[in-house]
Amino acid sequence: MEFRQVRYFLEIVDRGSFQRAADSLGLTQPALSSQIALLEREFGESLLERGPRVVKLTYKGEIFRTYAERMREVWRECEEGMKSFEKEIRGNFSISAGGTVSAWILPMIIKKIRKDHPDLSLSVMEGDAGETKELMIGGKVDIGILTGKTMETNLISHEFLSDMIIPVAAKNHSIFNKKKNSIGDLKKESFIVFHPASAVRRAVEQTLRSLKLDFKPHIAMELRSVESVIKSVEAGLGIGFISKYSLNENLKQIQIPELFTERKFYICYRKNPRPSLVLLAKEILNSVSNL
Repeated sequence: MEFRQVRYFLEIVDRGSFQRAADSLGLTQPALSSQIALLEREFGESLLERGPRVVKLTYKGEIFRTYAERMREVWRECEEGMKSFEKEIRGNFSISAGGTVSAWILPMIIKKIRKDHPDLSLSVMEGDAGETKELMIGGKVDIGILTGKTMETNLISHEFLSDMIIPVAAKNHSIFNKKKNSIGDLKKESFIVFHPASAVRRAVEQTLRSLKLDFKPHIAMELRSVESVIKSVEAGLGIGFISKYSLNENLKQIQIPELFTERKFYICYRKNPRPSLVLLAKEILNSVSNL
């Protein structure tokens, strides 16, 4: 078996027909069919069902496709590794991060990196901590930005950014009628909170438990997105806990220091990464220092 036969097989699967694949590869259809026939002869199995209009995978073809895609990925890694001496970041990469990082931190970093590396393509998938970790472990994204250092043995992590979660309210909220606020002032207030799986929600609850307070916040709304929480707090519907990075002119910080919660973000990627991925991670780490 030759790797070009693997590449030809995947092109046929991706294009859906021998003719379209041949056109894409710059081959004649008979030449392409001959190579696939050699591949099938080597395995002693039919991999493709030739229909009048489309090509379908046989059962054994589905199995071979899984291995073929892995071989293609290894080949791409090999190509990047051979070019790594150029120290140039290029190619397509994906990042998963929570709402705060996706909205207020990554855009500035990506803008700078793409300016310095025009051949680089980056896509961002927003997800909570659990979703980001699952995407990382499953190999669905190249880089994940997590709250707290991961204990997964197959992931490499580096400290990325320190953040502070703070209590806020609309700037005209009645809680600011007092010159100085205390935790007691919050007992009769409503709260706008993130969903239970949110890293912000978990961090705030941990802080409240550590203080052993004698009140349980009244939850008026439980929302998934950072924007929804901020808009609801801006509308005066309750008090919220948000990242200092997402504070804006419509919100005001409630000065109760014991409720401030520090958290650290970590940039993670799988072990044995592509050389360009390591360079990209280092570039992101260097860029965050300029925020």
